[in-house]
Amino acid sequence: MPFVGRHRSLGVLRSAVDRTDASLLTVIGLRGVGKTTLVQRAFEDVPVLHHRLLPLPEPQQRAALARQLRDALSTSDELEEQLSGPTPSWDSVLDALVSSAPTEGPALVLVLDDAHRLKEARARVLAPIESALERARAENRRIHIVLVGRPGDVPAVGGISIQLGPLPFRATTALLPGSDPRERIRAYSVFGGLPAHLARLDPDQTLATNLRKTVLEPGAPLADAGIDLLERDFQTPSRYAAILATLAHGESDWSRMHEGVSDLTRSGQVAPYLKKLEELGLVEIRKSLDARPRTRSRRYTITDPFVAFWFRFVLPHRGVDGDTEALVAAVRRDLDDHVARIFPSVCRQFMANDVMESVGVNARELGSLWGAGYDIEVAGLLRSGAAFYGHALWADRPAGTRVLDELDRAVAETRYGFGRESRLRLVFSGRGFTGGLERATARRHNVLLVDAEQIVGS
Repeated sequence: MPFVGRHRSLGVLRSAVDRTDASLLTVIGLRGVGKTTLVQRAFEDVPVLHHRLLPLPEPQQRAALARQLRDALSTSDELEEQLSGPTPSWDSVLDALVSSAPTEGPALVLVLDDAHRLKEARARVLAPIESALERARAENRRIHIVLVGRPGDVPAVGGISIQLGPLPFRATTALLPGSDPRERIRAYSVFGGLPAHLARLDPDQTLATNLRKTVLEPGAPLADAGIDLLERDFQTPSRYAAILATLAHGESDWSRMHEGVSDLTRSGQVAPYLKKLEELGLVEIRKSLDARPRTRSRRYTITDPFVAFWFRFVLPHRGVDGDTEALVAAVRRDLDDHVARIFPSVCRQFMANDVMESVGVNARELGSLWGAGYDIEVAGLLRSGAAFYGHALWADRPAGTRVLDELDRAVAETRYGFGRESRLRLVFSGRGFTGGLERATARRHNVLLVDAEQIVGS
């Protein structure tokens, strides 16, 4: 699979290891998001020790790392003694590492992958790491330690931290099935932006064929991918699954979330489950851009489209033998409704990363607006200072000026962007536009129409 969509994070890591001061870095993200691939690409030109921590008690974790250091480093008799024995201490292991680090030239990089296992083993490693780095700085030793693992479970540290989310739509287009822009948006709404899932696809096959072979048929490689995300991380995943099944039908507020978990008697009991899902990067909490600082008006949404697809369509049929055709029928019937719920986030990604192609600048503030009398899916400020407000329409092909009139009424209900010299109206459509709307837009300088082809960038 080609390396796509991570060039900014790649630059941050490479700049960090080019520094002479010893440092501690973290790379965190969902399982399958491409953390290991990123660090391997970032450090392919420097001396690197890539150590994957084992699901073992702490003494055995230390012993395994010591064995790798003995095999990989040029150690003196003194260092051999530090690393010998069945369970050398963290201080001994890290001191030996610092002693082997160069004082000039490329830095030595130690990658501790699956670093969440340090927390699982209750390893007291942060203090020894900080002590080792202080010694490295004092002796001008060039060394960087990188912790890689799941968010929420990697020990909290200072310094540079990179959190990887699902790839944005535009970065995945070459990997997705479908020959036209609309079909690729549909494919992204199904398969999402996790590289581990995208690597299973055959772009030369249709979306329907890829769906059957990778998700819908019994034994398909992604048939259990949704629940696997939970069962590997939680001993009792049922309530987390109920929350994700609720969110799979679209953004939800707090009350609807509570209704989705039937065995919780009070709405406040949902909070710790949501917090954990947010820490893992599975759920995002959104507030209206014009909300007051302490508002409780929030919306919750699943971050990756595939997770939403799996919990909406696959979970209800999981475990039912011979139910493949019923699952296929459900997907065929409701897929466009699912895509319509994903489409606004694809449009917001376009404003964040790609609208420069149309207006010369990207967004510097981005989100949505909602309140009494208005609900605007795409809103924010451009880097030029202009405010923008947009509706995202997947299934409808807007005709005439009705969509612009509705948008104008919604904009009039919010104070967001009031007083800005320029206030841009946006209409996103997955099915294109009629000539009547295009002619009306030509008479207004503050309206931009964006179709599927522009979103894809073809």
